[in-house]
Amino acid sequence: MKSILMLALIVGLSACGIVNGQSSKKTISIQTNAQCGECKERIEEKLNYTKGVVYGELDLDTKIVEVKYNSSKLSGEEVKKVISDLGYNADEVKADPKAQSELPKCCQPGGHD
Repeated sequence: MKSILMLALIVGLSACGIVNGQSSKKTISIQTNAQCGECKERIEEKLNYTKGVVYGELDLDTKIVEVKYNSSKLSGEEVKKVISDLGYNADEVKADPKAQSELPKCCQPGGHD
């Protein structure tokens, strides 16, 4: 009987942890100035290897990157900074000028595919 109660308690606590963990997942849509397939690959790869990011996907037609992330590990502003540090605008967060100047010409503002 004691082991059944202990098992029920463990299962109950585990379920609470799962529910709480899911509630910390958020999705944010960020406007970028990405222009080409190289931009898409660079942004998605960096986001998808960032701790706390579940996934990042850029739509080149709209230049909007959708990022699902764990808000207990990082904030929406930190997600934007990851993109900015790559050399791209992220909503109101301007691209890091040095990183932007190091992008291939096609990925810089005014560049061509």
